[in-house]
Amino acid sequence: MAKSGAGDSALTALAALSTALSQLDAGDMSIMAFGDDVRILHEFHDGPFQGEAARRVASRFRFDRPITNAVALLKTAIPTLRNARLAVQHRTNRACLQLMIIVSDGHFDSGSRQQLMRLHRDAADDGVAIILILLDQPGRNSLLEMKLVSFNVGQVQTTPYLEGYPFPCFVLLKDVAALPETLAHALKQWFEFYANSRS
Repeated sequence: MAKSGAGDSALTALAALSTALSQLDAGDMSIMAFGDDVRILHEFHDGPFQGEAARRVASRFRFDRPITNAVALLKTAIPTLRNARLAVQHRTNRACLQLMIIVSDGHFDSGSRQQLMRLHRDAADDGVAIILILLDQPGRNSLLEMKLVSFNVGQVQTTPYLEGYPFPCFVLLKDVAALPETLAHALKQWFEFYANSRS
C-alpha cells in the first residue's frame, strides 16, 4: 500500500469492520498484517478487538512495504483458520463458518496469480469465505487504470490488471464510508459464488 497511499483508509476500514462484526456477534477475530512478510497482530484467543487491543494493533501496522505478498498471507491464514475452527468444533461440537476479509490496495505480484487461485480454492474447500476489499485510489495507481504488460512472439501485449484477477469475490472501494454497504454486497456475492460452486 506504499504506492497507493491507502494506509489510513485500511485502518479506517479495519475499525469499521471490527465494529460491524462485533455488533453482529460474529465470533472471534484474528488480524494479520502483510506486505513482504506476514505478522499476526491479534490472535483469536486474544479476546475482543476493541479499546486498548485495537490501539495496540493499529500502531503495529506499517504501510511502507514495497511488495504485497498475498501468497504468504494465505499460506499463513488458511492453517491459522483451520486450527481455530478445529478448536471451536472440539469445544462446542458444532461446525462453524469462517470469513477471511482482506483489505488491500490489490497490487499483487502478477506472477503469483495461479498460486493465489489454488490457495483460494484450498480455502473454499476448507469452508473459508475470502472477501477482498480493494481500496482503490484515483489516478495512475487505480486498479481500473492499470495494465499488465507481457511479451508474445516479440510483440508487446497489454491487458487490464483486473482481467483474470485471482480472487473471484472482490469489491473496489473508493470511499471507506461506503464500507458497510460494500461488505453487505461482498457477502451476498460470496454466498452466490459458494452456492454456484457447490451445485
